[in-house]
Amino acid sequence: MRLEITGFAGGGRGLARGGGKVWFVAGALPGEVVEAGVERERAGIVEARAEEVVVASLAREPAPCPVAGACGGCDLAHVRRAAASAALRDIAIGALRHSPPVLADAVREAPVRASEMAWRLRARLHWDSARKVLGFRTGRSHAAVEISPCRVVSPLLLRTLPELAAALERGAARDGELDWIEDLAAERAVAGWWGGTVPDGPVGELAGFHPLAAGAAIAPGGWGDRGVVMQLPRPLHVPAGAFFQGNRHLVPGLFARVSEIVRAVGPARVVDLYGGVGFLSAAARDGGAAAVTLVEASAPAAAAARRNLPEVTVTAAPAEAFLSSPGPASGTLAIVDPPRTGLSRVAGEGLVRWRPERVVLLACDAARFGRDGARLLAAGYVLESVELWDLFAGSHHVEVLASFGRGAR
Repeated sequence: MRLEITGFAGGGRGLARGGGKVWFVAGALPGEVVEAGVERERAGIVEARAEEVVVASLAREPAPCPVAGACGGCDLAHVRRAAASAALRDIAIGALRHSPPVLADAVREAPVRASEMAWRLRARLHWDSARKVLGFRTGRSHAAVEISPCRVVSPLLLRTLPELAAALERGAARDGELDWIEDLAAERAVAGWWGGTVPDGPVGELAGFHPLAAGAAIAPGGWGDRGVVMQLPRPLHVPAGAFFQGNRHLVPGLFARVSEIVRAVGPARVVDLYGGVGFLSAAARDGGAAAVTLVEASAPAAAAARRNLPEVTVTAAPAEAFLSSPGPASGTLAIVDPPRTGLSRVAGEGLVRWRPERVVLLACDAARFGRDGARLLAAGYVLESVELWDLFAGSHHVEVLASFGRGAR
């Protein structure tokens, strides 16, 4: 069907109306006219893909990645980098359409911290043993797609990828997932393997290769380094399989920005929920926080945090359990960096009941930011600042960094 795209939907698809239905069209941009092919349809909602661009937007990238559309990694590969900031802001506003207007109004004026490409510090790759392919999954599929060339991963990964695939093939590896993590300089990398035993080393330029068990713990049977070191104002060791913010270009700036926020408010105490290996806790310490408590449910990540920040109190527990304890002392700032699903109902209710003086929320999904931000507003908090971080350059995912202060009750 021929459609005129009138805007962005929350998930980065182009929005159109036609035939009495609402269309969400992948690969289409506002202002374009496209021929769209139906992918699925339900109750007057059609998900489709642009098969031909009849009238193109000036924001369209004329030479996108050759696997764009097939690969599920970069759903905005068709957007020029110069136009990406405006597109991300529009997508975030679209995702906030059911949230309190104050949030969308703030995002409309928020700065966007844009990223260069070749940004990935971390990559989750799928090994398709039948096809002998190691790459990202295709959209809405378990199949893997070749990712060479790729604009978002580093030259280090691209150089090592063929030897990794060959090693998995020699070892008769079953289908599995490979977690790749490298340092900020893209000079050293290790991998974790969710699929059984790992091939014997060495493998290309990989510094270590380890099997992963439940909870992302490193299991016996691997070889080489167990992690990499991120050279920030406070060096942080990140083991294979552990979560870490994935954008090499923006991680140093995000560290500095959180330090700046903490320095400006001068809290006596910071509580870092979903603290991982200590990235945001280290930023808080750099910003002058007198005392920091880090809360992390993953035992391997909590162990790494203790190693990285021996002066920080590390609690290996879910945020929900920690927030059931008595409320914080006066002057506490809570840093909250939940997974993409946002705060669980129990964690969200616990946070507002716990009632810290300030909340710094780092949300990696705009719609979840709207839901979690609305809960804070309803509890009497006031939105003080908001900014967008292009931590997933080439995709519609945008990180929202927001600061909330406790208003009068």
